[in-house]
This record gives sequence, C-alpha cells and structure tokens, in this order.
Amino acid sequence: MGVPFPALKTMVTVFLLLMGNASPVHSVISASLVASIASSVITAGTSVASTALQAVGGSSATVTCVIQVENWTRFALKYPTVLTNGAPPITNAPTAILPTKIEAFAVEKPRGTATGTSGTVSWELQGMEQRIVLMWSAPFSFDLYSNWMGVGMTREGLVDVASGDTWYKQMYYKDDSEDLTFERGKFYYNLKPVIYRNDKFEIVGTMTNIHKAQIKVIIRPTINNWKDMALPIQEMLVKQEKEVCNITTA
Repeated sequence: MGVPFPALKTMVTVFLLLMGNASPVHSVISASLVASIASSVITAGTSVASTALQAVGGSSATVTCVIQVENWTRFALKYPTVLTNGAPPITNAPTAILPTKIEAFAVEKPRGTATGTSGTVSWELQGMEQRIVLMWSAPFSFDLYSNWMGVGMTREGLVDVASGDTWYKQMYYKDDSEDLTFERGKFYYNLKPVIYRNDKFEIVGTMTNIHKAQIKVIIRPTINNWKDMALPIQEMLVKQEKEVCNITTA
C-alpha cells in the first residue's frame, strides 16, 4: 500500500542474503514487484483504527492533517516526539511504529482562530542512533500559502530532539545542516512525492492539497541496503529469488 517506488529504473538490482548463506544473491526484480510484496506484508497498527483518528473525518475544524507512516525497515521507530506551532490540538498522539506496521495520528487547527496547523514529528530509528523527521504545514487560507511537507534524517549519533520550532523553521525556510538533511515540497498544483535518500534509507512522502490534508510516508532501505528491510519482506523476496532461479535453470 502507499506510495509506489520512485522511477529510478524500471528494473532494480536487488542483493539479498539467503538464510544461512553468507554469499549475496544477485537478481533483477521489478520495482513494482518489491512494492507489491511490501504491500502484502504491511498491516495497520492500532492507531489507524483509533476512535480519535476516525473522528477527524467528521471534525468541524476547517484545517486538519492526518499523518500516516509505513515502516518497511527491520528497525522499530521509537520515542515519537511531536512539536506543533501555536499549540493546535493533537487528536491522538503519535506512537512507536514497528517493522511492517502503519501508524497514524492527526492534528487540527486551534478552534476559533484564523490559523492552520504546522509543526514537526520525529521518531528514533532503533539501533541506528538517528531520528527520522517530518515537517508539515497546512495553512488556514490558500490565498497566500500552500500545503508543505518535508522529510529527512538527523546525522548518525544524533537522537536528541531540537527544541521548540528549530527543526520546523529549518525544514520550511532553510537548507540542510550538518545535523539534519532533508527534502521538502509544496503541494498545490504539483503532487509529486517528496523523496529523501541517503546511503542507507529512503523516505517517500505525499501530501494532499486540501484543507483536510492527508500525509502518507514510507520509510524503507535504499536499493543497495535490502539487508535492512523488514524480515517478512526479506523472506518473500528470497522466495521470489528462488522462483526466478528455478525458472532460469529449468
């Protein structure tokens, strides 16, 4: 489910380690097949079905933002921290996101004010000593402003959350720093995914261009780092690898 693989190539080279075999297995598997396999494994966590989240759809608030995150990696996303500007209501707090799970939370604009909702949310990538950071901005009026979203990661060894609106201002107004690198996008006419990539991980995010905005993000290993894919996805890729090998040698 969620965002398809970016159009890097129609075919991608996948390196997998067979169970009990230290030698990498090389094959060519379509990007769409990898996405299909992941989609069959990823399941909704408890927050997706929460009463508070479901109530957002019928909320009287004119500006809301539902943020949904999929974890394709073998690492849990832990210790979520959300920092909002202007203290808008959070309908349900973000939760940890285990491998192969989707979790979600939502924010609304403060009632009785001509403001939108904006802020950052971040999770620690367990075992990697880094945080994944997401910035959002959903304005009250589209006359002068648009929906914006950014995704990125802190440097290795940095798991502390920057105070106040530090990360928000950097990701909305400024550029990469030594501590935080990211990509951002404006969602008005162009709804193309925002893609952040380093040597190990890739974060792909989309945002709708309406006042009741929805953000969907996928966190996954890069094409050269499939060993960090969630184990159930790895196992299905290995199974597919064996089937391809059997067909080739038949």
